[in-house]
Amino acid sequence: MDTEQTDAPDVAVPTPATVAAQVAPRRLTQADIDREVARALLDAEKGLKPADYDEIKAQAERASELEGRIASLQGEISQAQLESLRISVAARFGISDEDRELLMTGTDEAALIAQAERLALPARPMGNVARMEGATVQTGPRRDPEVSEFVDQLFGNYSIWD
Repeated sequence: MDTEQTDAPDVAVPTPATVAAQVAPRRLTQADIDREVARALLDAEKGLKPADYDEIKAQAERASELEGRIASLQGEISQAQLESLRISVAARFGISDEDRELLMTGTDEAALIAQAERLALPARPMGNVARMEGATVQTGPRRDPEVSEFVDQLFGNYSIWD
């Protein structure tokens, strides 16, 4: 490929070493750090603020507001997810809305399922508490005379059992 030579003035072409020196990160010495800290303290004592202080302060306040809003929204999301889980577990076990609101207080799926299983158990009839209530009592001679005689001797009262 042919290149045309122009009559341009001599321009200094940077060497790789000069470019590397310009691009290389600045190395601070302890003296540099001490000088910058002293300058910042002096500025603070005089009440001087950086030029973009107000802008940075406004951004920090806005970031704080946004963090609070994010935390609030995360709490609302957690509550909505928990309520959705309660509703789905209650529906799966056929629990009424009233019982769900009053009795299903778990905060995770395992606890809610355990509560729902307990609530969904059919009510067991207790049966008679007084087992002999309403039964007829046989009066008259005892069926087993040996037991009757033993009881009479035990208590020493023959007139009660006769």
